[in-house]
Amino acid sequence: MRIALAKISLIAVDEAHCISQWGYDFRPAYFNIPVLRELHPKVPIIALTATATDKVIQDISVKLKLREPTIFKKSFARENLSLTVIITENKQHEVLQILGRIKGSSIIYVRSRKDTIEFAQWLNRHGYSCASYHGGMERSVRDKNQQAWMRNHVRIMVSTNAFGMGIDKADVRLVIHLDVAPSVEEYYQEVGRAGRDNQDSYAVTIIDDADINHAKQNFNDQFPSLEIIGSVYDRLCRNHKVAYGAGMLETYDFDLINFAEYLNIPVKKAYHIMNILEKEGWIAFSDAFKEPSRLMILAGQEDLEFMENDKGLKTIIIIHLLRKYEGLFTDPVRIDETKVAYELKIEELKLVHYLNILKSEGIISYQPRSSKPQITFLQPRPVEQSFSIDKRLYKQRKKMAEERLEAMIKYVLDEKNCRQKNIIEYFGEIKGDCGKCDICNGASEIILSPEQVIKVFDHLFKTISQQPILIRNYVALYPFNKRRRIVRAIKQFESEGKIIIDNSGLIHI
Repeated sequence: MRIALAKISLIAVDEAHCISQWGYDFRPAYFNIPVLRELHPKVPIIALTATATDKVIQDISVKLKLREPTIFKKSFARENLSLTVIITENKQHEVLQILGRIKGSSIIYVRSRKDTIEFAQWLNRHGYSCASYHGGMERSVRDKNQQAWMRNHVRIMVSTNAFGMGIDKADVRLVIHLDVAPSVEEYYQEVGRAGRDNQDSYAVTIIDDADINHAKQNFNDQFPSLEIIGSVYDRLCRNHKVAYGAGMLETYDFDLINFAEYLNIPVKKAYHIMNILEKEGWIAFSDAFKEPSRLMILAGQEDLEFMENDKGLKTIIIIHLLRKYEGLFTDPVRIDETKVAYELKIEELKLVHYLNILKSEGIISYQPRSSKPQITFLQPRPVEQSFSIDKRLYKQRKKMAEERLEAMIKYVLDEKNCRQKNIIEYFGEIKGDCGKCDICNGASEIILSPEQVIKVFDHLFKTISQQPILIRNYVALYPFNKRRRIVRAIKQFESEGKIIIDNSGLIHI
């Protein structure tokens, strides 16, 4: 082994929380790192992480076999970072309001790849220079978008959590979350990308009532019951005709979408279950499973209209792809040639041949997968009653993930306690109020002074003298830390008979 012969003076483990089963981003591959200690027992080792509770720190020390480690721990407090949570019925309106008030480089985090494209397009239509980024993008597109943002050629990056690891851009002024993050650790690491130059910066979470339910549903998808995991493994074996006691190291072609349809469950849920089976050592995926074929339409609308006069197979293929896949004009999209060929009732080789012709004509960008996705069974198939995973560990990891999500939900719903203090205490640190978050700036207060009440009424009266306005639209005219007080004042005006609020929420004189 070459690494055993290499001259090494230091072993550095970045994102070290990934080795901990109690960390928010546990990755089994990190378990191979301690082999380096065996090969180089005298070489010092350093483990680095930005977000780890005391339990995770202890677990990192054990897993990496650190001998009497010295812990260097910087305060989690960010004196220059202002945290805000907005719960609203109109997220897009709030984003435009914030981008108008806070200038400078920004990141907007969303939880789905599709949303990165659509929200970036929406912002561009509203006059904001914007790029998108997600893990499923073609690498060259990802790199191009990242560099454009790093060099301030575009102001805003709309991204999934795939963006940010290793990014060191000091002048990020604003980080917006449009969903509920699955953990405080992940959330704080993402907002921590703002204000690394120690200048005043802002982190705003903008959610609606449905987002909390979505977060809970995502959690349930990631941690299905043990019975469901066992059932999926059994049906996986049956689908590939693997006999009891057989199958070890046998490899089969595997299509996740077809398998999800066979199971009659969403593809995302099937993916999570297959990941669990892989982590538990029952199966392994080929690289092609994670790198499928991708296709993007490069031709403009006029070119496609010209093709409509052609009734040949190329036109039929393009029309079918447009009906089957979304976003083909904006981003390379994953496609399944086997399935498309079956639906078109042609041979797969013939489909690929025509896709390459379309590529050569500049009509599409087409990156075929290097090989068919495959799955390898790592153990003989046991009888159904004998299948097992480490139940104790699985339940513990599920419980920890649930507690992390509950802590995150508690954070976004808390209307009384300082935002930063909430997070600091989560990581086991005692700190006073930050004086900068929305709560510290009065978001939890509900009473205006008599002078402020008069000013609000005068402004409201002038506004509705022109035309009635919805309560939520009027309240949105004010900074988020004053809105509870404005709502209370409006209800007071209604009770005094100064205004009328109809059933649709419109305010009238």
